[in-house]
Amino acid sequence: MVVPANTTAMVNMWAITHDPEVWEDPLVFKPERFLKTEGGIDVDVRGLDLRLAPFGAGRRVCPGKNLGLVTVSLWVAKLVHHFKWIQDTVNPIDLTEVLKLSCEMKNPLSVLAIPKTGVQLTRGQGLIKFNVM
Repeated sequence: MVVPANTTAMVNMWAITHDPEVWEDPLVFKPERFLKTEGGIDVDVRGLDLRLAPFGAGRRVCPGKNLGLVTVSLWVAKLVHHFKWIQDTVNPIDLTEVLKLSCEMKNPLSVLAIPKTGVQLTRGQGLIKFNVM
């Protein structure tokens, strides 16, 4: 195979992460496939295991990878702990994807977050902040 000079080549990560020879039912949303306690597989998301590389790999790896790995689980835990989450019945969950610069949800997720007792909400600069009392 000859690749002409100045050719831009891109890795098709969607195809890699949806390979039916690697993933059982790759088009079905099954987060339990990553839980060892549920019989799932052990996948390294830091770019060492290319079955799933959400941050990329090699010299093109996401510069915010370490910050994301450390903080996102904390943010999610705080949100789950401090709010009761109710599904929007007018706009049901739709996991349809659309390919843009990256793979995005076609229709944004819409839920109602109700603060639990002892959580005070404040609004500032377009953001809603919450403080635990």
